[in-house]
Amino acid sequence: MKRCVAICLLFCCLFMFCSCENYVSSYKAVGLVKSKTSHSVRVQFHSLEGSLVFTLQKSGKGTEGNIQYAIECEEGELHLYYVTTSGVKEELATANAGESLESVGGYVEGGKRVKVIIEAQEKTKGKVSVELDH
Repeated sequence: MKRCVAICLLFCCLFMFCSCENYVSSYKAVGLVKSKTSHSVRVQFHSLEGSLVFTLQKSGKGTEGNIQYAIECEEGELHLYYVTTSGVKEELATANAGESLESVGGYVEGGKRVKVIIEAQEKTKGKVSVELDH
């Protein structure tokens, strides 16, 4: 009986670990303001260290589009990534202190979800805006 319970617990733990998301937010922040919809996110912070992960969804099945982004980095260094539908993490942009970037990149299929990751290895001050065009 004990073996049966132990095996069941082992399978439950294995299932929980396998079904966990690969990318999770883990950060320290001061003055963090987030605004998110299903297809866009805007983040402003006085100090950010770590990573913020957001899931966005492209509206309209059968349509395709790109990721529009704007980064303003006042201090530190910001990295912007997205995770493709196949699970590959690709870099969209990197901004250093004093830089502002605005561009279009990445590919998103209609009706699909993508993860957007904002990373700061050291204390960073800035703003990030990401939107899936439609």
